[in-house]
Amino acid sequence: MNVFMHGKVETGFEVLKAKMAADMAGPAGEFCTEYRLADLGNGEVMFCANVTDFEKMGAFMSNPAEVQWDKDNGAVYKVYTLEEMQG
Repeated sequence: MNVFMHGKVETGFEVLKAKMAADMAGPAGEFCTEYRLADLGNGEVMFCANVTDFEKMGAFMSNPAEVQWDKDNGAVYKVYTLEEMQG
């Protein structure tokens, strides 16, 4: 896993879970080979993924429809890249 997201979705976890499933079956599946989504309660979520093409991910996330979905659903999050620690 090389991407981590943490944030809130005001419309709730189940709404995000359904969207993620649809996205992964469609365009996001082109740049993400696996993911895990966790409900932390009260709309707080964590997401880890293995992203194989960061340019495609960036284009997907900045697509006007995606930006509008975030606004409409009260989605606010931060995205981090991860690197495996050796040892």
